[in-house]
Amino acid sequence: MKFSLLAFAVAVAISDGAFCPGEKRNGKRCLAKNNTFKCGVFFEDLVDSKPITWLGALPDAIKKVKEDEYQDILGENVTPESFNQFSCDPVAANSRCYTMLTKFKSNALDSCDKNLVKTKSGETIGDYLCGQVRRWLKRDQDFQDKGKDNIKMPFYYSQCGEDWTPITDGEGGALYSDEELCCTPEGLFRRCDGSDYQKECPQ
Repeated sequence: MKFSLLAFAVAVAISDGAFCPGEKRNGKRCLAKNNTFKCGVFFEDLVDSKPITWLGALPDAIKKVKEDEYQDILGENVTPESFNQFSCDPVAANSRCYTMLTKFKSNALDSCDKNLVKTKSGETIGDYLCGQVRRWLKRDQDFQDKGKDNIKMPFYYSQCGEDWTPITDGEGGALYSDEELCCTPEGLFRRCDGSDYQKECPQ
């Protein structure tokens, strides 16, 4: 099973004042409604005004894919209904999101798999993410000169109307993607350690 969760259907048109896409429709900060939970992924400290910058969330991401693609995005034995009828419990929300996102966190950023953030094929996860980074930083002179390196991507949960909270491993350690993101000034992925990587995906 391929569980590339770094690809939560990222919505790109986010205004500077909005925390997430569709915030007016989905409510403040796109938090989970009562008796539901969500699992989210963010950029950390990408822009000075935002400690975390929205990338996407489950189950929101699956609204953009066909039902036969749910397992690619959610993993085995998980459905959109799995996030509903939830007995409000931060420990349970943390545990469920940790399980759902653990495989994603180790997914290579030069992968072409569909996932939570990138629900369509055609480019690598890293290129897709760096395209989002460029949307935020395209007017930043430092980014224009050097790109952006070592961008961390943390995972959070929201449950029953509560704010986004870092997912932890049970011992207080926050959950991050294993590979940090490095981007060129053109908004393309590059490996932070300078090693080779897949640059194109089969069409």
